[in-house]
Amino acid sequence: MIKNIENIEELKEEISRLKKEVDINQILAIDTPFIDSHSDFAVINIPSYGHQGHNLIFMADDKILMFSSGNGKEIDKKYERIMNKKFGRSTISIFMLLRAVLKNYSHEFVRIREVMNTLEMDPVLDSIEDTGRILRKLTDRMEGLFQIIIELKEEDIKWFNFSLVSFEYDLFTTEARYWLERCRSHVYRIASLRTKSEMRSNRELNDTMKKLTVIMTFLTIVSIVVNVPGTVGAIFGIPALSNAYFEEHVTFLIITLFSTTVLSVLLGLFYWKKLGFK
Repeated sequence: MIKNIENIEELKEEISRLKKEVDINQILAIDTPFIDSHSDFAVINIPSYGHQGHNLIFMADDKILMFSSGNGKEIDKKYERIMNKKFGRSTISIFMLLRAVLKNYSHEFVRIREVMNTLEMDPVLDSIEDTGRILRKLTDRMEGLFQIIIELKEEDIKWFNFSLVSFEYDLFTTEARYWLERCRSHVYRIASLRTKSEMRSNRELNDTMKKLTVIMTFLTIVSIVVNVPGTVGAIFGIPALSNAYFEEHVTFLIITLFSTTVLSVLLGLFYWKKLGFK
């Protein structure tokens, strides 16, 4: 008998009635899919994305408890003939849940891929790191799901009769392997995006250094012009700067200082534009 449960407390009560010692809270706290099989019972836990949360199947004796938020509850009509066979209902229910979770994971992968496509155009390092963490989590979940798929096929779990859905299950296994490889390949793409972001940061740093070099060059020229009186005083002595000494050449001195200052500014601006800065 299969019973669908949507409340954790109800699930705990049902398991306690079966006299099985299972810590449901600890199982649901695990963030990756796993299967725990014993001689008298088996537990399959598969977390999913979005509002669906966790998906847990508890199998003991002739009773199967399914704790799920909508995943795998709809059975395809083509499997109705299998439902009346021994362990047919449990086999199809597990298979439908696995298919629904894989679809959920594939949608999450497509979402992550779209984010990565955006990051190709604007490789912001913080966003790349966040996306990388989300992708690694999805890859771990996909690997856990694939491991469950293989174990259900190869291990002797009486509640799942592989022979009833052998052809469809092999196709499903191939599809799951495909999505797993896609996740793994995009992990390397994250590394490529990280390198691209670092290259852009280095390029921006070089541009900043060039701007600072121009500014320092400009300030050096200005400081030289400003220090002309001090230089004259150092060479000819302080009296040379007196009003009596320059009284006949004040206009020439002002024009000279003004011209050299303007020239230094123009040269600085010319150098700035030549480097292509804005």
